[in-house]
Parts: sequence; structure tokens; C-alpha cells
Amino acid sequence: MKELRNLDLEKKKYLIFDLDGTLIDSIGIYNAGDQELIQRYAGKFVPSDIIQEERDLVFKNHESGDTYLNYMEFLINKYNLNMTKEKLLSIRNAISHYDYANIINYKSGVVTVLKKLYNAKFTLVLATITDKSQLYIYVSENKKMQESLNIADTFDLILTKEDVRYKKPNPEIYNKVLEYYNANREDCLIFEDSLAGVMAAKNAGIEVVNVYDKYAIKDRERIDSLTDYSISNFREFNYYLKRKKY
Repeated sequence: MKELRNLDLEKKKYLIFDLDGTLIDSIGIYNAGDQELIQRYAGKFVPSDIIQEERDLVFKNHESGDTYLNYMEFLINKYNLNMTKEKLLSIRNAISHYDYANIINYKSGVVTVLKKLYNAKFTLVLATITDKSQLYIYVSENKKMQESLNIADTFDLILTKEDVRYKKPNPEIYNKVLEYYNANREDCLIFEDSLAGVMAAKNAGIEVVNVYDKYAIKDRERIDSLTDYSISNFREFNYYLKRKKY
């Protein structure tokens, strides 16, 4: 891993950001929503760390297809639920809707950094496996996020789950960014929180900054061995920008 001070941002044109766990503090919300879903329909309390571990494993083992439908199928089979995966996903989305619209917010320092980078004329890209309907809630219903930074107005290109066949760690979503701009890999820099995200960046041959997220702690050693740069939060990256006179 290289020191952040050695990052030459002036050589980059395209700054590409993951969303969940990177820009927004959402993983804990997902865990709580799934915990409520399981307790309500299976009658069992499952600790949130176990829920996250199982969800991550399902995602890892299903590189293609609808990520969340695969996870719903897992829950149905594990807890013997008498409903379709589509119905269960609809219920999950309904449970989580309030939190998406009212609780989830940007991580500390994110808004300041994105505004500085936008004003410095970098091309900002959002590349996430979050689906369009969920992203729409953040853009149109989440007042806290709207008032501090509007996603739709900030990013030049937004790619979501619907835009790719394969999920991270497959590099497809990042290769699509390269194709869209006809960009060189050396001109790009990716910000990711998770092991799968860091692996996707490296598989695309693009430098990556790992943004610490406590929900990725079990993969910390592997993440640190793969990432090019690491920051504890975006306040740290803002300090880097200040030193670089941005």
C-alpha cells in the first residue's frame, strides 16, 4: 500500500465512487432491515453480524443474476418461508423504505470532498450495485441528502445494478466506465469500502482508495494487501486536498 501523500491527483481525470459503505453509511441499516424481516416472518432473532456474513456469502456465490432475489431465495430456503422471492423482496423494500428516505446519510466529510472535486472539474462517476429504485429514494425523498448534496446533479455518470450483468468483484461496472469515456485506466481513480469492490477495481487495472467501513472489518487484512491507498474517512481525504491546494 502506498502513502496517500504520494497520490498524484492531478494525473487523474475520472474519479469513480462506490455508494454503499463508501459514500453513505448504509450497511448497518441493511443489517437491521434484514434482521426485522427474518424476525417478522421466521420468528427468529439472528444477530446482525451473522446476517451480514450470510448475505455477503450469497452475494459472493452469485456473481450474475439479481443479487437481492438470490438473497431472498436463500432466506426462503433457510427459514422455510411460504412465499415467492419476489414477494419477500417487496416486503424487504417496504420495511427499509423509511430508513432509505429518512435515516441514511452521507458519511462524514463526503459532501465537502465531493463538492471540492466537482468544483475542481474532475469527472465524477457513481458505480454501485444499488438498484435504481433505491437510488431514486435517495435523490427524490431523502431530504437530508438532498439538502447537502444532490447525487443526480453531482455525478456525470451513474451506473447501477441494472446496468451490468455481473457484480463486483467482477470488473464489468468499471470497464463500462472506461468504455463510456474511452478513458485510459491510468486516468481513473476508484473509491471503495469492501473487499469485493477493491477486487473489482484491481481486476479492472485501476488504482483504488479504500475507505474504511467498520462493516468490512473481517476482510481488513485482505483489503489492506490489495488496495493502493487507504483512508479512515473522507475528512482525511479532505486534509489531503487542502495540502494539495484544492
